Amino acid sequence: MKKLLKILLVLVILGAGAYFGYQYYTERYATATQKPAGSGYTEYVISRGNLSKTVTGTGTLSISQTRDISLDCAVTVTNVLAEAGEAVSEGQALLAIDTAALQTTIDTLQEELDACESDMAGIADSFSSTTYIKMPQYGRIKEVYISAGQYIQDVMAEKGCIALLSLDGWMYVETDAVDGMEISSTVKVKVGRTTLDGTVRALENGKATVTFSDAYGTEGGEVELTFGKQTLGTAAAHIHMPYRLTTTEKGYIYAVYMEENARKWEGNKIAYLINVPVPDSYQTLQSTREKLTGQIQALKSLLRAGSITAPADGIVASIVEASATEQAAYTTLASLYVGDEKEMVVSVDELDIISVAVGQDTDIAMDAITGKTYSATVSKVSQIGTSESGVTVYDVTLTIDGDEQLKLGMNGTATIKIEEVSDVLLVPISAMNSSRNGSYVWVKSESQTGDSDEPGVRTYIETGLSDEDFAEVTSGLSEGDVVLITREASTSSNSGFGGMGAGMMMDMGGGMPAGGGAVPSGGGAPSGGGSGGGRPGGN
Repeated sequence: MKKLLKILLVLVILGAGAYFGYQYYTERYATATQKPAGSGYTEYVISRGNLSKTVTGTGTLSISQTRDISLDCAVTVTNVLAEAGEAVSEGQALLAIDTAALQTTIDTLQEELDACESDMAGIADSFSSTTYIKMPQYGRIKEVYISAGQYIQDVMAEKGCIALLSLDGWMYVETDAVDGMEISSTVKVKVGRTTLDGTVRALENGKATVTFSDAYGTEGGEVELTFGKQTLGTAAAHIHMPYRLTTTEKGYIYAVYMEENARKWEGNKIAYLINVPVPDSYQTLQSTREKLTGQIQALKSLLRAGSITAPADGIVASIVEASATEQAAYTTLASLYVGDEKEMVVSVDELDIISVAVGQDTDIAMDAITGKTYSATVSKVSQIGTSESGVTVYDVTLTIDGDEQLKLGMNGTATIKIEEVSDVLLVPISAMNSSRNGSYVWVKSESQTGDSDEPGVRTYIETGLSDEDFAEVTSGLSEGDVVLITREASTSSNSGFGGMGAGMMMDMGGGMPAGGGAVPSGGGAPSGGGSGGGRPGGN
């Protein structure tokens, strides 16, 4: 038994020696076979660049905003003056209408309005007493807290006043003072779509107080500020001299004579009170009157124009057929694509959608426009997928910064950048080798003798994000190091991956050095790529 054990022990020792000898031999043999002799290798200088992990998809160009044209009264169309796909300008006639029939409709609505107002007057006669609330002094109405049907003291209890006034004609904002700003300097104040001239009234502790007309803006509302060519950002607007309008009167509000940003003088009537609640029947009639009044005004404007016109510049998406002359109320007569904001919806595989988020940068290449890439941004990611051939995909909406060359209906391929690294050291995948100790490259050494069996200094590296051609170097190399690439590896490394899915793209900034591969058009990420810092495979 002891003899058998000794034999087994000897066999184990011999086996282990053979194994490690084989490992050493194979590694030395691999090194020898990879040795680039003479012109058998190229040199690559390690430099900095950018890498992106991407998701690709295809889609069709559309416009994100549409506007439907309809009326709340029936009309008769006599002629269709535009067609789908036609670019139209604001005010351009789209549909001619029967004006005689339209006048008959107006007359009928006017009779209904007269009857409604007569019924309202009969109910109002039942109010036994009334009270007017008047302005105590001049001011501009900035906020109104009362409305018809309310008990005015309930409003006072809740708000502490019935309206907020501006007394001196000014709103103000505070912003950081900048070079060149002085008392009385002009600052541009943008309120919504309106740009006003504001004036610097005070400079103190690095802050500037800017006033502008109280005809614009609301208490606490956001405005944009510009001084010369400097954008100062946004700030909250405030009433410069606010006044809270109160009352001790009691009663139900019958009518309100105040509108926001309207001026009122001392003694002007601002509200009408009654001593009993407004009946439901009266409120119903009041709503009917408002509806009829709006309809009549809209139809009178339509009558003067003689046609239905485009409400804005756009492209006709759809329009009624010439044969369909009678159009019922609320029928969509035409639909327009409006605005310059274009979008594309692409489908993304369920394996990739988890990495896609609103705000990510995207590049779009249009099939019909060669040599040009458009910038886009992810604006919406659908939470509901659809199944296609057993694979679930999700719609991703992209907002595009385009130009006049882009036409609706064009097809394109989108490359969504889901992960990026900038200004990092890059090493070609073709320069990387692997062993049991990890990934390594051959680094050229000026001090190495010609008698060496190795082409350079074996240098182990750690990598991060990678694509089919390059890997991010996180340790082991420095900018300016020269790595050696076998010519066989350098010519066979750019094999790309087809199909939609996760891919990588590379931007070298100052141009691609020798030995670099082409930017992939999409497809799967190479083994070892991605944010996990894995090492790409090698020889």
